[in-house]
Amino acid sequence: IFEATVKQWPEKIALNFGERTVSYNELNQVGDKVASRLIENGVKPGQIVGLWLPRGIELLTMQLGITKAGAAWLPFDADTPVDRIAVCLTDAQAIGLLSCEAFIPRLQDFMQADFMQKVWAAENLLTSSETLLQKRSGALPEHPAYVIYTSGSTGKPKGIQINQGAICHFLRSENSQLGIQQTDRVYQGFSVAFDMSFEEIWISYLVGATLWIAPKELATDPEALPLALVKQEITVLHAVPTLLALFNRELPNLRIINLGGEACPEALVTRWANPKRKLFNTYGPTEATVSASLAELHVNEPVTI
Repeated sequence: IFEATVKQWPEKIALNFGERTVSYNELNQVGDKVASRLIENGVKPGQIVGLWLPRGIELLTMQLGITKAGAAWLPFDADTPVDRIAVCLTDAQAIGLLSCEAFIPRLQDFMQADFMQKVWAAENLLTSSETLLQKRSGALPEHPAYVIYTSGSTGKPKGIQINQGAICHFLRSENSQLGIQQTDRVYQGFSVAFDMSFEEIWISYLVGATLWIAPKELATDPEALPLALVKQEITVLHAVPTLLALFNRELPNLRIINLGGEACPEALVTRWANPKRKLFNTYGPTEATVSASLAELHVNEPVTI
């Protein structure tokens, strides 16, 4: 999906974070380099690689590199406790962990664990000397694409594995309803450890839209975030209803709002749906591949799942 978009719009801006912008072609080249190094280190389709980095362009570049290698990623927030990381990587039988020089020393207590036999710092993968690029081979739709650990009803982390065929179908099928386009600027605020991030990141890759990656402190500030969304001319917002309810100003550039993860109050529909903006309500357990149901919301009509 990503590589098809690169061929169609190589010079289009894919990622914007702070002052940095990266085109689809640039992101593709760096992703190829990361994938090649991972393949050299024994990563194969069907395997799982942990992904533990702070928000930003490097995180999405490493995520792309893992999937370009044909492997699946198992994502963690930057502030995830190291013991939880160890439990999840061990449970998933991950082949290794892709992180950064600042985070890796925190895993000192787990040096004997299987996943510690292959730990890569993103900085080393990006600065490595040029070698012949290795390409993935043998990747299949039934191979895992990602693994997400939920808290589980018992409190013990519970891993949900989704395969390539399922997530690729989801991206195409949901966007057949949402209608996100190459001209859109899409807000990226979700953690990659939450599957709603696929709607932001990978539907954008599907159509060649531009992702604006919000700094963590902005993504959690309901007063500053709406101002930033206006300044950045964001046209597509994926959000939980709770966040949207906290916004205290109109967002004139928004043409699509996709809500999910929680029940949607009818008051939000009254306030945010209008003839120039589509408002969607989606819901689904992680096991069903992000969302299982979708409805466009209209004023004076009941909100359903």
